[in-house]
Amino acid sequence: MTSPVARSAYFESLDLIRGLAALVVLVYHVDFMFGLRGHLLPGGYLAVDLFFLLSGFVLSLTYGERVASGAVGFGRFLMLRLARLYPLFLATTVFGFFVMTARFHANEGWIDAARLGPTGAVNLAMLPSFFEPYGKETLFPFNGATWSIFFEMIASLSFFIAFARLGTGPLLLVTLAAGSGLLAAILFYGSADIGWATSNIWGGFPRVFFSFGLGMLLHRAYRRRPWTCPAIGLGALLVAWLAIVQWKPALGPALWVDLLTIGLFMPLLVAAGIGASLRPFPAWVARWLGDMSYGVYLNQGALIIVAAGLCKALLGRGIETLTPLAGFLFVPAVMLVSLVTFHGLERPAREAWRAGWRRGFRRKADA
Repeated sequence: MTSPVARSAYFESLDLIRGLAALVVLVYHVDFMFGLRGHLLPGGYLAVDLFFLLSGFVLSLTYGERVASGAVGFGRFLMLRLARLYPLFLATTVFGFFVMTARFHANEGWIDAARLGPTGAVNLAMLPSFFEPYGKETLFPFNGATWSIFFEMIASLSFFIAFARLGTGPLLLVTLAAGSGLLAAILFYGSADIGWATSNIWGGFPRVFFSFGLGMLLHRAYRRRPWTCPAIGLGALLVAWLAIVQWKPALGPALWVDLLTIGLFMPLLVAAGIGASLRPFPAWVARWLGDMSYGVYLNQGALIIVAAGLCKALLGRGIETLTPLAGFLFVPAVMLVSLVTFHGLERPAREAWRAGWRRGFRRKADA
């Protein structure tokens, strides 16, 4: 068993990793604001695999034994996952609908109005849509980033139905099978940047199951024999990961770089985070990054479009002409908005959802 101090420390370390990963995705998507289109964190898509890895670890830690023993039923488990993921998913999807539609109208872009309703209904159910109304190939056109939340829910349901009940040996075999599927998908598509579009959705399944399974296996290994890692070791691995993400194209074929990063380096990074103490690093910074991480990931899409539209309307020029100032202003703005949505929406909605569930459960018990 770990002491309360150590237990708190590794949670904070994982918050730090999650928050930095969300910022990597943000910078990857707004590289043009820094005047470095295609050259700033070009491997940023690998941060999504880090999210899946962290989810596997955290779900196994939090619910693994209770799900396997039957202490947590399906209804309660689903409620807890939806309370965590759905409020901001819903808000950003609705906001994205208005932003995207206004953008295409302003630019006289093509919109298939007949597809707006079906696409919105399907996406609000956290399901991918193949009725794309804007002539693109994104599965979640009103908020492109939510494709990974769909796969997160697939992994969560698979966790409850099967993974949490598997022994470590069978879980390892499932994870290796998913890794083989990911290898085949990378060979077919050319990289691990898959799962987000109609043309590569099927690659998202081995992608999420491989990293999610690795996260579960990390938790089981740590539960069996806890380890520690010096803070400097975690820091060195974080710097190395950022270097890989930045210089990925120069490191070799995407097949091997992506596979080795996803299958070896990022599990090593999370393993270091599990056992690391952040001292003397201030723990509040890690919690702060963790709190904003989901918002940074989901808020950015619509905010990019809003920022570009405001720049065009107010200054009469594209936002890319303001580089690098636009990037240095936009990134902290998204962080601030994400802290606001965490404290003003995510956490209150999660608490209200859980409280409503408890009241409903008590009423059923009293009936």
